[in-house]
Amino acid sequence: MKKIGILNFQYSAHNYGAVLQAAALEYICRQLGHDPRHLDFIPRPKVTVKGGAGKLLRKMGLRKVPKAIHFANEKAFERFRQTFLTRTRPIKSRREFSGVAKCFDSVVVGSDQVWRPTFANDIMAFFLGYVPKGVNRIAYAASFGTATWEKTDDKFLTARVQEELLQFKAVSCREESGVEICKNVFGVRAVHVLDPLLLVDEPFFENVVSNSSVRSRTKLVYYKLDSTPDFQEDLKVVGAELGCDAVNIYFKDSDVPEYREVSDWLALIRNSEVVITDSFHCICLALRFGKEVIYCPNVSRGQTRLDSLFRKLNIEVEPLSFDLKTSMWKLYGNSGVEAVLEVERKESIRFLSDAIRE
Repeated sequence: MKKIGILNFQYSAHNYGAVLQAAALEYICRQLGHDPRHLDFIPRPKVTVKGGAGKLLRKMGLRKVPKAIHFANEKAFERFRQTFLTRTRPIKSRREFSGVAKCFDSVVVGSDQVWRPTFANDIMAFFLGYVPKGVNRIAYAASFGTATWEKTDDKFLTARVQEELLQFKAVSCREESGVEICKNVFGVRAVHVLDPLLLVDEPFFENVVSNSSVRSRTKLVYYKLDSTPDFQEDLKVVGAELGCDAVNIYFKDSDVPEYREVSDWLALIRNSEVVITDSFHCICLALRFGKEVIYCPNVSRGQTRLDSLFRKLNIEVEPLSFDLKTSMWKLYGNSGVEAVLEVERKESIRFLSDAIRE
């Protein structure tokens, strides 16, 4: 049995997919017979115009800055972590990071867009730059988020990342493009593997939804990260064609939008027939549960990861034939997904098992 540290975005207070994939990777490591624990490292947030600077500018009357939307029930994500994740003590500095990391045989970074500089604060932490020598470094399904390395013009950062990646024992990426970036930009060999949510078995999902209060079935649900008035109009069109209203699973509609419990969010996908979404992890789960999927392309969130997933699972997409204002695509080939996953799961789990064991 090896002691395994895991590093990803498990600390999210708004992303259902981030916390679920973290739990899934820990579950797989435990199934492999090891002792996994998430490094409870939360990078300091960047000051954004919508954040502290925005408040100051508004007070000074120098700029009209939109206020960030406030959601209630952020504690839903912490409740999920307390139930389904094992974590180290909170890590608040690079020195503490190194001190905690040295207690593990290996540290695994991934999955999610942990290698996307614009998404990950303190990007060197996610390239395991603070892991001391003697501890194996492994990347599992790490994602750059885009088809290219976002910091090509930053020669210093690129060189630092290359230096760290060359010290990894094994590297795998969630997208084909990530494998190419590792090879062409950093001179590192990587393999293409599945997201952790596509690895776990039915008991994992049963365990999560057992905490849910959702019992009823819903024909049409939607999870839209970036909604617009045009999308809402199109939603009515699709609902009318299917003879039902669409249920928003992102949050409960009220005066103050309220996040759902993570187990409820998962159960709503599982109990639906059709899922409309622009979310990578929502699509993974809908496919895993055999649902009909309507995909809304969202380039700003990372189109590359979906293109790669569709190719890997032999899925084709076609635009809906309805008269719509926004782009919506129906996924075809879903019926063959499980057969492909059965093969790909074995390869992905073998990669992780070998990397940890050797």
